[in-house]
Amino acid sequence: MSEIILEVSNLDVFYGDLQAIHDVSLKIEKGSMVSLIGANGAGKSTLLTTIMGVNKPKNGKIFWKGQDITGLSTNKIVSRGLTLTPEGSHIFEDMTVRENLQVGSWTNKSREAKADAEEKVYDIFPVLKEKRTQLASFLSGGQRQMLAIGRAIMASPEMIICDEISLGLAPVVIKDIYASLRKICESGVTFLLVEQEVKRCLKYTDYGYVMVKGGIVMEGKCSELPEDKVSDAYFGIGEFA
Repeated sequence: MSEIILEVSNLDVFYGDLQAIHDVSLKIEKGSMVSLIGANGAGKSTLLTTIMGVNKPKNGKIFWKGQDITGLSTNKIVSRGLTLTPEGSHIFEDMTVRENLQVGSWTNKSREAKADAEEKVYDIFPVLKEKRTQLASFLSGGQRQMLAIGRAIMASPEMIICDEISLGLAPVVIKDIYASLRKICESGVTFLLVEQEVKRCLKYTDYGYVMVKGGIVMEGKCSELPEDKVSDAYFGIGEFA
C-alpha cells in the first residue's frame, strides 16, 4: 500500500469575510509528482501558503507523514522536510549563486549534509556549478528557477511544493526543468506542482487535482484524466460553471 506523505482534509480558509478555500481535501503519495491545476484566482497559492503555515485555516486539518501540522509555524514545517519554491523564484540577486544555495541549508539536518546537497544540485543543474561565483542577478529566467529549486534541495526536503515554476519561460527551458524534477523525484523527493497549463501537467505528472473557485472539482491519475474535461473545469464551462 502506498504511503501518504501529505494529506489535506476538509480545509476552509478565509481572508476576513471572504472564503478563499472551500472544503479542500487532497492526498499525495510519497515519491510521486502531483499537479494542482487552476486558473488565476482559483485559490492555488492560498492553499500552498496555508499548507506551509503562512495562513491559518478556519476549518480542516493538514497532516504530514500522519502527524497533524495544522497551525505550525513555517520554520517548523520546513524543519520536518516540507519546503516551497514560490512563484517568481525570489532569489537574492545581490548574492552569488553559491550563497543563494547555502541560504537553503539552515535546518540542523540540512547543515549536516550541506556539502553533499550542494553537489547534488550541481549534478542536476550543471549550469549552476559553472556560475556558482557569479551574482544571481546575471542569471537568465530559467537559471533563476533552477536556482530556486536548488535552494529548496539544500534544505534536504522529503517534499517540494513548486508554485508556477514555468511562468514566463520558453518551452524548451520548461521541458528541461521538468526533466530535472523527474530526476529529483526518482531520488526519493515528492513534488506538488502548481500550474496553469493543462496539457503540460497531464503529460509530466502522475496525479492531478483541478481547482476552481477555491474548491477541488476533479482529480485522478493524469494518464486517465480526459484533457477536454480538465480544460472545461479549468475554464468553468458546462457542469463546472
